Amino acid sequence: MAVDILKISKDARDAKKIYNDVIDASIGMFFDEDKSIGGMPSVSKAIRELSDDQILPYPSVDGGPGFKKDLISWVLGKYEDEIKKTMYVDACATPGGSGAIASTFSIMTKPKDYIFVSDVRWQYERFADRAKLNIFEHKLFDGDAFNLQSFKERLDALCAIQHRVVVIVNDPCHNPTGYTLTLDEFNKIIDILNSKTENEIIFLYDVAYLEFTHEEDNRLKMSYLPKLKEHVMTIVTFSGSKTFGVYGLRMGAAIILSKNKDQVADAHKKYVNEARGSWSATPTISIELFNHFAKPENKKVFLKDLARLNDIVQKRSMSFNEQAKEIGLVTYPFRSGFYTVVLTDNPDQDYLKLQEHHIYAVPMNGGIRLALCSLSIHEIQGLPSKIKSILNL
Repeated sequence: MAVDILKISKDARDAKKIYNDVIDASIGMFFDEDKSIGGMPSVSKAIRELSDDQILPYPSVDGGPGFKKDLISWVLGKYEDEIKKTMYVDACATPGGSGAIASTFSIMTKPKDYIFVSDVRWQYERFADRAKLNIFEHKLFDGDAFNLQSFKERLDALCAIQHRVVVIVNDPCHNPTGYTLTLDEFNKIIDILNSKTENEIIFLYDVAYLEFTHEEDNRLKMSYLPKLKEHVMTIVTFSGSKTFGVYGLRMGAAIILSKNKDQVADAHKKYVNEARGSWSATPTISIELFNHFAKPENKKVFLKDLARLNDIVQKRSMSFNEQAKEIGLVTYPFRSGFYTVVLTDNPDQDYLKLQEHHIYAVPMNGGIRLALCSLSIHEIQGLPSKIKSILNL
């Protein structure tokens, strides 16, 4: 649903000026238990200590060699060297993960193309509209599992009518459901992409919430990417805005991976050209902040802050989902992350009903998304019961 999430968030802030019982679960920003936004002291400290030379000059359009090297190492983790044995890799800085997605749509498609995405999703259609693209959906779930049959059958149908296809997979901590693919599901998705040898596949792997998954190894799926054949080019879209909790600084990147060297070089040129002709360059402060935390001694301090924040987010999410399960309030399958979705037949009406009771959430296909990352444990206690009562579920 193409609702304006930022407007819902502003409405919630305005309501808080009048009422003392407002629950603002509209937007994916972490607030501490005392409702302060500075959840990672190491990040706040680093921002204050950046010099004018690290804030004011123009940066390199793609972020520069140091940024790209550190970014690729950060995202691919311990699997970087193994991946680089069979794949070529490059990157371009973007204003948030959103910039990486928007630029991919712009340079990898032509007007009226379809992009391939799940029926329950974050608002990719906003970026598709800008690029004059259409949506081709597959069903996300089969019960409590990823719907591999729908993914394959619908991709077969699209590949029969369109040669180049952008395939979007948002994992881990899927926005809006909080679902994370199993290793077997991810592996089978790769097998399906590999089967489309008569097509060009652009695998847009949206890892905005990579640091918030509770998988034993949150980079293990990266090690599967070398299995992809040459007709598949992977674009990993990274959100530093989410990773570091600097939502307004717009830190992000598109990481290009392929077994075809020329394909990677050509894509990098197109990303740089798109950046120069759209936003000019990603804010210097974002690039330098990332460079700061790429240093091992600074990364170590940051990871301690991240672990604390991650633990709080998971406790909140599990509290809501456990309460919901106890009272029969149905949600999409949840594993970890910022969000959960309460299922309802009339999300476009029901989110307005919740607003009448000062609960601000976002309508999605099949339900209402709640950003539990922004709510305290106190606010979450009893919230499922309130929602069930208000919506007569």
